[in-house]
Amino acid sequence: MSEKTEIRSYIKCRAMLEIDPKQIYDELCRIYGSKAVSLRTVVRWNNAFRTGKSSVKDGTRPGRPTTAITPANIAAVKAVVEDDARLSKKEIAKCTGISEGSVGTILKNHLAVRKVCARWVPHLLTEEQKRQRLKCARALLKKYNNCDSRVLSNLLTGDETWIHWFEPQRRMDNKQWKRKDQRRPCVAKRTISSKKVLYAIFFNSCGPVIQVPCPKGRSVTGHFYKHTVLKKVKAFYEKKRPSKGLAGIHLIHDNASSHKSEIVKSFLASEKVHVVDHPPYSPDLSPCDFFLFPKLKKMLSGNKYESRTALGSAIFQYMQRIPKQEYNAAFRDWIKRLHKCVAVKGEYFEGLQ
Repeated sequence: MSEKTEIRSYIKCRAMLEIDPKQIYDELCRIYGSKAVSLRTVVRWNNAFRTGKSSVKDGTRPGRPTTAITPANIAAVKAVVEDDARLSKKEIAKCTGISEGSVGTILKNHLAVRKVCARWVPHLLTEEQKRQRLKCARALLKKYNNCDSRVLSNLLTGDETWIHWFEPQRRMDNKQWKRKDQRRPCVAKRTISSKKVLYAIFFNSCGPVIQVPCPKGRSVTGHFYKHTVLKKVKAFYEKKRPSKGLAGIHLIHDNASSHKSEIVKSFLASEKVHVVDHPPYSPDLSPCDFFLFPKLKKMLSGNKYESRTALGSAIFQYMQRIPKQEYNAAFRDWIKRLHKCVAVKGEYFEGLQ
């Protein structure tokens, strides 16, 4: 029995004994304290019981029901959402004849759905491409799943990315607390014609290896990749390990035409570099794309550089600032991502959760 029903039952019993409403009210105050009903309510129910009312429940009232959240309405909203998941709450309310507030309650509390934006993906994968990603991930896991620190130290990855002289801060980084009378802060957008430099950047489990800017007006060709980029990678390893150089290094790079050119393949084979298979359209499996490039551009955001030299110096300093443990973790995350790729059967995915 609810407290409200209990109080009404007490009023009914005292009313049948013809007790004065004021006395009933005082008794209720002693029993229930601040939870007792008002004197006016006691008088109203006392009069109702003395004139023949027997039920302690509220009577039915004419007009609109107090709530629109009924099994029928829940089913109606569910049917509309299943037919077109892009409809707004206002449009669903119009289709079902339910208030917008009730539609929101049904969606959140009864259907347990929320509206999300479509996820941008690099490419709409075909079934064949998904199978290829799955096959490649399984093959790589057989080789690298239980690799020790020695094998991990032989992994090397690199790719190209455009870096602007000015990287605006992300919208989330620009959020500020402000009062109603304060103006919203303004941040300049980066224009399409803003200056940028194409960089080839390589790193291993110990940290950055090289950063090479592409000359203005040129793209990364097989010739440039071999004679400029990979030559500098070779010089780095010859300095670090003179007896081996590039021999035994496992290189992770994508399937760009410059990376797959015959001149590059011949050079890597002659240096005894093992090229790790990388499925096409798979930035989610590239350590450069899921780790270094987003992190580097976030560190550069909000800063404006006046020359290629200043930009290059900032890139070098920021990459040196990233702890060695994070570079090492990037390759371990690469292995975890291979597991995730297998788990989702070759589909794109975000993060490791």
